[in-house]
Amino acid sequence: MESKSTILVLALLVLYLIGSVTAGSLPIQSTNHSSEDTTIATNVDEHKTQGDILVRSNGIRETFGVAGKGIKVGVIANGAQSINISQKTGELSAVHVLSEGTGDEGTAMLEIIHDIAPDAELYFYAYGSSSDTFKTAVTALVNAGCNVICDDLYFFRQPFLQDGDVADYIRSALKANPRLIYVTVAGNFAPLHYQGPWKAGIPYGKNQTLQDFGGGACAVNITLLPDERVIATLQWDDPWGHSFTDYDLILTDPRTGAVLATSNFTQNGTTDPFEHLVYDPPGPNSEKVSLQIVRNGQTATPNILELFIRGVDAKGVDNAFMKDPTDSIFGHAAVEDVVTVGSVEPVPPFTISQDSSHGPVTIRYPVSTKRWKPDICAPTNVNVSGAGNFPNPFPGTSAAAPHVAGVIAQLWSAFPDVSRDELKQVIYQSADDLGAPGWDEIYGYGLLNAERSYRLLFDKNKPAYNTSDAILKS
Repeated sequence: MESKSTILVLALLVLYLIGSVTAGSLPIQSTNHSSEDTTIATNVDEHKTQGDILVRSNGIRETFGVAGKGIKVGVIANGAQSINISQKTGELSAVHVLSEGTGDEGTAMLEIIHDIAPDAELYFYAYGSSSDTFKTAVTALVNAGCNVICDDLYFFRQPFLQDGDVADYIRSALKANPRLIYVTVAGNFAPLHYQGPWKAGIPYGKNQTLQDFGGGACAVNITLLPDERVIATLQWDDPWGHSFTDYDLILTDPRTGAVLATSNFTQNGTTDPFEHLVYDPPGPNSEKVSLQIVRNGQTATPNILELFIRGVDAKGVDNAFMKDPTDSIFGHAAVEDVVTVGSVEPVPPFTISQDSSHGPVTIRYPVSTKRWKPDICAPTNVNVSGAGNFPNPFPGTSAAAPHVAGVIAQLWSAFPDVSRDELKQVIYQSADDLGAPGWDEIYGYGLLNAERSYRLLFDKNKPAYNTSDAILKS
């Protein structure tokens, strides 16, 4: 009878041979759902995320049985209403649903984690539509004993250029729970983003001046298609809660100059550096609009302005200055100890997704600094069941982040004595470098590679293989 050490050597040889195959040569599952009849239940494997192969999590699971046993993973998203449908078709096992919410982004994220780490114990809590209820969700999952928490949320009412209460809350949770790893998305805000210094342009009204975005351009010109809407959020680098420079957002008809929508909060030293404008076109036809930033009063005080536009196809925006993906990560995704995940396409050469936000992150208070985000990337546009009519394939960084959460569950189950910081550093160190050598502001450290992470952890920790439960223990 072969000894355990012989079995382990053979298993590692298999893993080495698997790892010697490039991701580009691995078969990628794909399904054409253009004529899908949603009343017919399909085979579970048809909806298994392609990312399981691309991040090599299948290799360590199939070779060693490393599947997340003993690890609790919590997900925070909009909802998991159709989780029972996913479970009936075999896409999910048991999930502790602490708050169901509405929609099924959570269901899709849980399916990805389950594909990668099927033995992990899963939890879900809906974020509840506000930053305060989001913090409640974090607390509930921490109290449930979750080792990994994964969310896909951004709050545009949180500061862009400093830490807000959500970022502080996540940082405190991590400090109080050293056996917790927090995973979040880099965001899908690369296409329509601007950051630049205040520059006085043309006068707009009495004691008002338009921002010059560059070269004398004082407006963002947008062609709205039917069913599109303008959602514009502006912030600047005054201290949160103590803004003393007064800006407004104004949306006009470029032909007539008529004002279509405004955001004109007053900044008087006791309010936030924040303006938020929403415009829903009244008719069914395409419409041209112009967005301007207006400064009220004195124009001497310098500021860094940051503007995001959502709800609009980037092709409908004429201005190149509004299409700068650099520094489009903010909020709790900018917290140093959070694992911030960008998304890549699920086919070689694994280029960054068009919408995946880039770093670095500019922080202005309390100390002016840069933070090196994102940390790592994983695939997007991957297969999920589509329960609850959720989009399949699953797009955005919301699909990428649960791949990382699932792999962390695998690795921590195999090496339970490894510290949080060591596990994160190994994941970063072992990633497949995709951009400039080393860390870069687009891909972070590169594409997640579970097999290489496993080998590095094995070499460092030299555990003995326990064939009874397929878990490596120190």
